[in-house]
Amino acid sequence: RQKLEEERKAYENQIEDLRKAMDKMQTEESTLQAMKRRAEREAGDFRQKTLTLEREVERLRSRLDRPTSSLLDSPSGSPRK
Repeated sequence: RQKLEEERKAYENQIEDLRKAMDKMQTEESTLQAMKRRAEREAGDFRQKTLTLEREVERLRSRLDRPTSSLLDSPSGSPRK
């Protein structure tokens, strides 16, 4: 009878240890999911910034590539009187 009681206590301890381990893993999983969401959000922000900068570079390149004669003929290139 005492042996059965010892086995029962050992199993209860084992169950408690498993529950604690499971709780710890669930907490870690929640933390990792939050970190993943943040990383995905930041990646989206960086993609948007990259696209904005690429458009700005293209805009500046097109300004530099315009022939100077078109700048002189344009109203913005003419001197004000």
